[in-house]
Amino acid sequence: MKHLRDIIKIAVADSSLIMRLGVSATIKRASDTNVQIIEIPDLADLINKIDIFKPHILIVSSTFGFQLQLSDLRNYPNLKKILLVSSLIDPKMAECYDATINIYDSTEHIHNIIDSLMTYDENETEAEEQLSQREKEIICEVVKGKTNKEIAEHFNLSVFTILTHRRNISKKLQIHSSTALAIYAIANKLVSISDVK
Repeated sequence: MKHLRDIIKIAVADSSLIMRLGVSATIKRASDTNVQIIEIPDLADLINKIDIFKPHILIVSSTFGFQLQLSDLRNYPNLKKILLVSSLIDPKMAECYDATINIYDSTEHIHNIIDSLMTYDENETEAEEQLSQREKEIICEVVKGKTNKEIAEHFNLSVFTILTHRRNISKKLQIHSSTALAIYAIANKLVSISDVK
């Protein structure tokens, strides 16, 4: 059975007070669980704060992300890392993170990202995690041969949000190729054979 943790500890790292306060307020509004938030304004103090606070999730702004070496966080293998995107960045930068959120994302979307990262399995042998409706829709677009940019435009989402959904789909299904994803989509009647490109 899937459960959320009783208390979710989140560290928000950004040099801008307005960004930190805005992200913290949005997370509190988005969460239906007990959330504790620490704000980290200085990259130099990041590791020290993580050692003391022991967060489950670290939200790092893209401005910090350029300077942060994720190898510095290798001693925290269970720490989930979210990149907060506030401007155009190289999509490859987002690949090192567990998820991305955008300053334009809805409260509901941010809640879903945190929820998916903090859900854990009581029984590791349980059947695969259920896909959300949005993830099923994205699978359909992927097997139809659409690019991440085209899918983002179709759903009026950012490319980074689509990348996050695709990472979640891969984790849930343990499928890492387009061919295997197409087979899954056909077998589960998400698409017909004629839809596959």
